Amino acid sequence: MNNVFNLKRFGKYYSYDFNNAVGNFGVSALVIGLLPLILLVFFVIFSLLFTGQVVELPLPVKIMTFGIVVLVVILSAPVKLYGRVTERKAGTDWLMIPASSFEKFLSMAIMLCIVLPVVVFGLFVACDLLLGALMPSVYGESMVSLLKDNIDVISEMADDASFAVTTTGGSIVSVWAGWCASILAFGLGAICFKKGKAAKTILCIFALEILLSLILVIVFKGLDLEQVLPGLFDNMTAGKAEFWTNFLINAFYFVVIGGLLAAIFFRVKTIKH
Repeated sequence: MNNVFNLKRFGKYYSYDFNNAVGNFGVSALVIGLLPLILLVFFVIFSLLFTGQVVELPLPVKIMTFGIVVLVVILSAPVKLYGRVTERKAGTDWLMIPASSFEKFLSMAIMLCIVLPVVVFGLFVACDLLLGALMPSVYGESMVSLLKDNIDVISEMADDASFAVTTTGGSIVSVWAGWCASILAFGLGAICFKKGKAAKTILCIFALEILLSLILVIVFKGLDLEQVLPGLFDNMTAGKAEFWTNFLINAFYFVVIGGLLAAIFFRVKTIKH
Protein backbone atom coordinates (compact mmCIF):
# COMPACT_ATOMS: atom_id res chain seq x y z
CA MET A 1 0.00 0.00 0.00
CA ASN A 2 2.89 2.34 0.77
CA ASN A 3 4.08 1.94 -2.82
CA VAL A 4 0.66 3.05 -4.14
CA PHE A 5 -0.29 5.85 -1.75
CA ASN A 6 1.49 7.48 1.17
CA LEU A 7 -0.16 10.55 2.68
CA LYS A 8 3.08 12.33 3.58
CA ARG A 9 4.63 11.63 0.19
CA PHE A 10 1.43 12.70 -1.58
CA GLY A 11 1.38 15.93 0.43
CA LYS A 12 4.91 16.77 -0.69
CA TYR A 13 4.14 15.97 -4.31
CA TYR A 14 0.87 17.93 -4.26
CA SER A 15 2.72 20.92 -2.81
CA TYR A 16 5.18 20.67 -5.71
CA ASP A 17 2.32 20.28 -8.21
CA PHE A 18 0.48 23.31 -6.79
CA ASN A 19 3.59 25.51 -6.85
CA ASN A 20 4.27 24.38 -10.40
CA ALA A 21 0.67 25.26 -11.36
CA VAL A 22 1.03 28.73 -9.84
CA GLY A 23 4.20 29.27 -11.84
CA ASN A 24 2.70 28.04 -15.12
CA PHE A 25 -0.86 29.36 -14.89
CA GLY A 26 -0.91 31.82 -11.98
CA VAL A 27 -0.67 34.99 -14.05
CA SER A 28 -3.23 33.70 -16.55
CA ALA A 29 -5.61 32.82 -13.69
CA LEU A 30 -5.22 36.30 -12.21
CA VAL A 31 -5.92 38.00 -15.54
CA ILE A 32 -8.96 35.79 -16.14
CA GLY A 33 -10.24 36.45 -12.62
CA LEU A 34 -9.93 40.22 -13.10
CA LEU A 35 -11.48 40.13 -16.57
CA PRO A 36 -14.76 41.80 -15.45
CA LEU A 37 -12.73 44.81 -14.26
CA ILE A 38 -10.61 44.84 -17.43
CA LEU A 39 -13.75 44.60 -19.56
CA LEU A 40 -15.38 47.46 -17.65
CA VAL A 41 -12.33 49.74 -18.05
CA PHE A 42 -12.20 49.24 -21.83
CA PHE A 43 -15.98 49.57 -22.13
CA VAL A 44 -15.93 52.92 -20.29
CA ILE A 45 -13.04 54.18 -22.43
CA PHE A 46 -14.74 53.28 -25.71
CA SER A 47 -18.09 54.62 -24.48
CA LEU A 48 -16.50 58.00 -23.75
CA LEU A 49 -14.68 58.02 -27.09
CA PHE A 50 -17.69 57.15 -29.28
CA THR A 51 -20.70 58.46 -27.34
CA GLY A 52 -19.21 61.00 -24.93
CA GLN A 53 -21.00 59.41 -21.97
CA VAL A 54 -20.75 56.35 -19.79
CA VAL A 55 -23.54 53.80 -20.14
CA GLU A 56 -24.21 50.61 -18.22
CA LEU A 57 -22.31 47.52 -19.35
CA PRO A 58 -24.85 45.29 -21.17
CA LEU A 59 -25.64 41.95 -19.59
CA PRO A 60 -25.13 39.94 -22.85
CA VAL A 61 -21.55 41.25 -23.01
CA LYS A 62 -20.88 39.98 -19.48
CA ILE A 63 -22.45 36.59 -20.22
CA MET A 64 -20.49 36.25 -23.47
CA THR A 65 -17.28 37.15 -21.60
CA PHE A 66 -17.92 34.46 -19.02
CA GLY A 67 -18.56 31.90 -21.77
CA ILE A 68 -15.28 32.84 -23.43
CA VAL A 69 -13.49 32.53 -20.09
CA VAL A 70 -14.81 28.99 -19.57
CA LEU A 71 -13.74 27.99 -23.08
CA VAL A 72 -10.27 29.54 -22.73
CA VAL A 73 -9.63 27.85 -19.38
CA ILE A 74 -10.72 24.43 -20.66
CA LEU A 75 -8.55 24.71 -23.77
CA SER A 76 -5.44 26.28 -22.25
CA ALA A 77 -5.15 25.29 -18.58
CA PRO A 78 -4.50 21.52 -19.00
CA VAL A 79 -1.82 22.23 -21.61
CA LYS A 80 -0.07 24.82 -19.44
CA LEU A 81 -0.32 22.69 -16.30
CA TYR A 82 0.60 19.24 -17.64
CA GLY A 83 1.44 19.56 -21.32
CA ARG A 84 5.19 19.47 -20.67
CA VAL A 85 5.12 15.85 -19.48
CA THR A 86 5.21 14.79 -23.14
CA GLU A 87 8.51 16.66 -23.67
CA ARG A 88 11.62 14.57 -23.30
CA LYS A 89 13.51 16.60 -20.68
CA ALA A 90 10.58 17.96 -18.67
CA GLY A 91 8.75 14.63 -18.89
CA THR A 92 11.80 12.69 -17.71
CA ASP A 93 12.22 15.06 -14.75
CA TRP A 94 8.53 14.59 -13.92
CA LEU A 95 8.85 10.79 -14.05
CA MET A 96 11.83 10.93 -11.68
CA ILE A 97 9.86 12.72 -8.95
CA PRO A 98 9.57 10.31 -5.97
CA ALA A 99 5.81 9.74 -6.05
CA SER A 100 3.68 6.84 -7.25
CA SER A 101 1.67 6.94 -10.47
CA PHE A 102 -1.54 6.97 -8.45
CA GLU A 103 -0.39 9.98 -6.42
CA LYS A 104 0.51 11.89 -9.58
CA PHE A 105 -2.82 10.96 -11.13
CA LEU A 106 -4.76 11.94 -7.98
CA SER A 107 -2.97 15.29 -7.76
CA MET A 108 -3.76 15.96 -11.42
CA ALA A 109 -7.45 15.10 -10.95
CA ILE A 110 -7.76 17.32 -7.86
CA MET A 111 -5.97 20.18 -9.59
CA LEU A 112 -8.11 20.09 -12.73
CA CYS A 113 -11.50 19.25 -11.21
CA ILE A 114 -11.43 21.19 -7.93
CA VAL A 115 -8.56 23.65 -7.45
CA LEU A 116 -8.59 25.15 -10.95
CA PRO A 117 -12.32 26.05 -11.11
CA VAL A 118 -12.40 27.20 -7.48
CA VAL A 119 -9.44 29.57 -7.93
CA VAL A 120 -10.16 30.90 -11.43
CA PHE A 121 -13.93 31.22 -11.24
CA GLY A 122 -13.76 32.21 -7.57
CA LEU A 123 -11.69 35.24 -8.59
CA PHE A 124 -14.02 35.96 -11.51
CA VAL A 125 -17.17 35.76 -9.35
CA ALA A 126 -15.62 37.84 -6.55
CA CYS A 127 -14.63 40.54 -9.04
CA ASP A 128 -18.10 40.44 -10.61
CA LEU A 129 -19.83 40.78 -7.22
CA LEU A 130 -17.56 43.63 -6.09
CA LEU A 131 -18.11 45.61 -9.27
CA GLY A 132 -21.87 45.06 -9.06
CA ALA A 133 -21.87 46.30 -5.44
CA LEU A 134 -19.43 49.22 -5.80
CA MET A 135 -20.32 50.51 -9.29
CA PRO A 136 -23.91 49.47 -10.09
CA SER A 137 -24.55 52.54 -12.27
CA VAL A 138 -21.69 51.59 -14.63
CA TYR A 139 -21.24 47.84 -14.29
CA GLY A 140 -24.87 47.04 -13.58
CA GLU A 141 -26.02 44.14 -11.44
CA SER A 142 -23.58 41.28 -11.05
CA MET A 143 -24.11 38.14 -13.13
CA VAL A 144 -24.16 36.00 -10.00
CA SER A 145 -27.05 37.98 -8.50
CA LEU A 146 -28.99 37.88 -11.76
CA LEU A 147 -28.41 34.14 -12.10
CA LYS A 148 -29.63 33.51 -8.58
CA ASP A 149 -32.75 35.62 -9.14
CA ASN A 150 -33.53 33.84 -12.41
CA ILE A 151 -33.09 30.39 -10.83
CA ASP A 152 -35.50 31.38 -8.04
CA VAL A 153 -38.07 32.65 -10.56
CA ILE A 154 -37.84 29.49 -12.69
CA SER A 155 -38.18 27.31 -9.58
CA GLU A 156 -41.28 29.20 -8.44
CA MET A 157 -42.88 28.95 -11.90
CA ALA A 158 -42.16 25.22 -12.03
CA ASP A 159 -43.57 24.69 -8.54
CA ASP A 160 -46.74 26.57 -9.48
CA ALA A 161 -47.12 24.35 -12.54
CA SER A 162 -46.61 21.24 -10.38
CA PHE A 163 -43.48 20.18 -12.27
CA ALA A 164 -40.67 18.24 -10.66
CA VAL A 165 -37.55 20.42 -10.79
CA THR A 166 -33.90 19.99 -10.04
CA THR A 167 -32.71 21.50 -6.77
CA THR A 168 -30.07 24.23 -6.67
CA GLY A 169 -27.61 21.77 -5.18
CA GLY A 170 -28.37 19.27 -7.93
CA SER A 171 -27.85 21.96 -10.56
CA ILE A 172 -24.46 22.85 -9.09
CA VAL A 173 -23.42 19.19 -9.10
CA SER A 174 -24.54 18.86 -12.73
CA VAL A 175 -22.52 21.94 -13.73
CA TRP A 176 -19.48 20.61 -11.87
CA ALA A 177 -19.85 17.20 -13.52
CA GLY A 178 -20.00 18.88 -16.92
CA TRP A 179 -16.85 20.81 -16.04
CA CYS A 180 -15.05 17.63 -14.98
CA ALA A 181 -16.02 15.84 -18.19
CA SER A 182 -14.70 18.73 -20.30
CA ILE A 183 -11.49 19.52 -18.42
CA LEU A 184 -10.51 15.86 -17.99
CA ALA A 185 -10.91 15.27 -21.73
CA PHE A 186 -8.46 18.07 -22.51
CA GLY A 187 -6.24 16.97 -19.61
CA LEU A 188 -6.00 13.55 -21.23
CA GLY A 189 -5.18 15.17 -24.55
CA ALA A 190 -2.48 17.31 -22.90
CA ILE A 191 -0.58 14.26 -21.67
CA CYS A 192 -1.15 12.15 -24.79
CA PHE A 193 -0.35 14.42 -27.73
CA LYS A 194 3.03 16.08 -28.20
CA LYS A 195 1.85 18.93 -30.44
CA GLY A 196 -1.47 20.55 -31.22
CA LYS A 197 -2.87 19.15 -27.98
CA ALA A 198 -6.15 21.10 -27.81
CA ALA A 199 -6.85 20.86 -31.55
CA LYS A 200 -6.22 17.11 -31.66
CA THR A 201 -8.38 16.61 -28.57
CA ILE A 202 -11.26 18.45 -30.25
CA LEU A 203 -10.86 16.28 -33.36
CA CYS A 204 -10.89 13.11 -31.22
CA ILE A 205 -14.05 14.24 -29.41
CA PHE A 206 -15.70 15.07 -32.74
CA ALA A 207 -14.75 11.67 -34.19
CA LEU A 208 -16.02 9.87 -31.07
CA GLU A 209 -19.34 11.71 -31.24
CA ILE A 210 -19.75 10.70 -34.89
CA LEU A 211 -18.99 7.07 -34.02
CA LEU A 212 -21.48 7.04 -31.14
CA SER A 213 -24.11 8.67 -33.34
CA LEU A 214 -23.66 5.95 -35.96
CA ILE A 215 -23.95 3.24 -33.29
CA LEU A 216 -27.15 4.81 -31.94
CA VAL A 217 -28.62 5.02 -35.44
CA ILE A 218 -27.86 1.33 -36.03
CA VAL A 219 -29.35 0.34 -32.65
CA PHE A 220 -32.55 2.33 -33.15
CA LYS A 221 -32.95 1.01 -36.67
CA GLY A 222 -32.96 -2.51 -35.24
CA LEU A 223 -35.70 -1.66 -32.74
CA ASP A 224 -39.41 -1.58 -33.41
CA LEU A 225 -40.10 1.92 -32.04
CA GLU A 226 -43.86 1.58 -32.53
CA GLN A 227 -43.86 -1.16 -29.89
CA VAL A 228 -41.08 0.12 -27.63
CA LEU A 229 -42.10 3.78 -27.21
CA PRO A 230 -45.75 3.24 -26.10
CA GLY A 231 -44.62 0.77 -23.44
CA LEU A 232 -41.86 3.09 -22.36
CA PHE A 233 -44.23 5.97 -21.64
CA ASP A 234 -47.06 3.97 -20.08
CA ASN A 235 -48.06 5.33 -16.66
CA MET A 236 -45.42 8.06 -16.96
CA THR A 237 -45.72 10.70 -14.22
CA ALA A 238 -43.73 13.84 -13.40
CA GLY A 239 -41.93 11.94 -10.64
CA LYS A 240 -40.97 9.07 -12.95
CA ALA A 241 -39.88 11.50 -15.67
CA GLU A 242 -37.66 13.32 -13.18
CA PHE A 243 -36.19 10.04 -11.92
CA TRP A 244 -35.34 8.70 -15.38
CA THR A 245 -33.98 12.05 -16.55
CA ASN A 246 -31.69 12.34 -13.52
CA PHE A 247 -30.73 8.67 -13.82
CA LEU A 248 -29.69 8.99 -17.47
CA ILE A 249 -27.77 12.23 -16.86
CA ASN A 250 -25.97 10.79 -13.84
CA ALA A 251 -25.22 7.55 -15.70
CA PHE A 252 -23.80 9.51 -18.63
CA TYR A 253 -21.51 11.60 -16.42
CA PHE A 254 -20.49 8.55 -14.38
CA VAL A 255 -19.42 6.66 -17.51
CA VAL A 256 -17.68 9.64 -19.14
CA ILE A 257 -15.86 10.92 -16.05
CA GLY A 258 -14.98 7.40 -14.89
CA GLY A 259 -13.65 6.50 -18.33
CA LEU A 260 -11.57 9.69 -18.55
CA LEU A 261 -10.12 9.20 -15.06
CA ALA A 262 -9.21 5.59 -15.90
CA ALA A 263 -7.60 6.70 -19.18
CA ILE A 264 -5.58 9.43 -17.44
CA PHE A 265 -4.37 7.01 -14.78
CA PHE A 266 -3.36 4.46 -17.42
CA ARG A 267 -1.51 7.15 -19.38
CA VAL A 268 0.30 8.42 -16.26
CA LYS A 269 1.26 4.87 -15.32
CA THR A 270 2.59 3.95 -18.77
CA ILE A 271 4.18 7.20 -19.98
CA LYS A 272 7.84 6.76 -20.88
CA HIS A 273 10.65 8.77 -22.48
